[in-house]
Amino acid sequence: MAEEIPGSGQEFGWYRLGEPEGRGWPMSETLRPTDRLPARARDLVPEAVWDLSRHSAGLYYRFRTDATELAARWTVSLEPIALGHMPAGSCSGVDLYAADDRGRLRWAALGVPTAVGTTTALLLSGIRPDASGLREYRLYLPLHNRVDDVAIGVPPGARFEIVDPDPTPPILYYGTSIVHGIAASRCGMAMPAQLGRILGRPVIGLGFSGNARMEIELAALYAELDVAAYLIDCLPNMTAEQVAERAEPFVRRLRQDRPTTPILLIEDRTMADAWIREGVQRAHDERRTALRNAHQRLVDSGDENLHYLPATGLLGTDDEGTVDGSHPSDLGFTRMVTHLVPACQKLVGQVGRFGQVG
Repeated sequence: MAEEIPGSGQEFGWYRLGEPEGRGWPMSETLRPTDRLPARARDLVPEAVWDLSRHSAGLYYRFRTDATELAARWTVSLEPIALGHMPAGSCSGVDLYAADDRGRLRWAALGVPTAVGTTTALLLSGIRPDASGLREYRLYLPLHNRVDDVAIGVPPGARFEIVDPDPTPPILYYGTSIVHGIAASRCGMAMPAQLGRILGRPVIGLGFSGNARMEIELAALYAELDVAAYLIDCLPNMTAEQVAERAEPFVRRLRQDRPTTPILLIEDRTMADAWIREGVQRAHDERRTALRNAHQRLVDSGDENLHYLPATGLLGTDDEGTVDGSHPSDLGFTRMVTHLVPACQKLVGQVGRFGQVG
């Protein structure tokens, strides 16, 4: 159905986008297209993890068009649409990247809602023609909300096609609110999104804010997926006792079904205020010691594809990489990704037309 978008001066034809990329399980196994865990996980994982898995964090659509203007329509259903340390554009908005003439994905536009419900927004106008005729786009979905009915609008006569899913084996990145994307200013600045663009392969972002404590049920679910590598980044929400109790069983459960898939254990980023708050650095040290001990036991038992990334340098050294001492700003996320990329390249290499640095 054609519809005129405010500010455009013309009507747009709409294309619903369906199943996004960045998922581990097919849409046939989930309750909605933008859920990140299969429906059966509802009875297996903590309630908070299940609820958070219904956020569309890390999911995206790819499409091509020769349109000179682009609009988007999407519906979010959860209050609030913004957090105290995170704007509505990243919590509940959409973030558009476009391929330039060299095939490099670059930021292009942001769609921001003002309330729960359906938002229709003109994202981009005056688009320069692409040398190939059809320019490729990537639309990242809200990081901290549930989203439905995502559609792209283009002017009459414009060509539009959805890009086939990327067949490159994905990386699965499991972690806390930091992997979830808290507190990026835009959806495309979250670590799974940045890693995907740089490495040129899909990244399944399974971050769960305030959670991700290496529950064995999640290890069993993740082991179902044929991925290129597992990144395990759970320490920020765990005690040293939990790490000592759960880390080794978690990895061994993955190994039951994925005996040779690379696994990277990642230490927790250092809180920016650890230098002044008594006990914070001690808690970091205790968690990391427990994880290093688990890693060593697993290596000693014969695991030849288990890897380890220390926390040194993850957020830089100037304490300027967070919004609240804990959650990265865009600067912090970029620093963490820059630190992670070499480790990931050792595990899986860099592939794909859009593999890029920066």
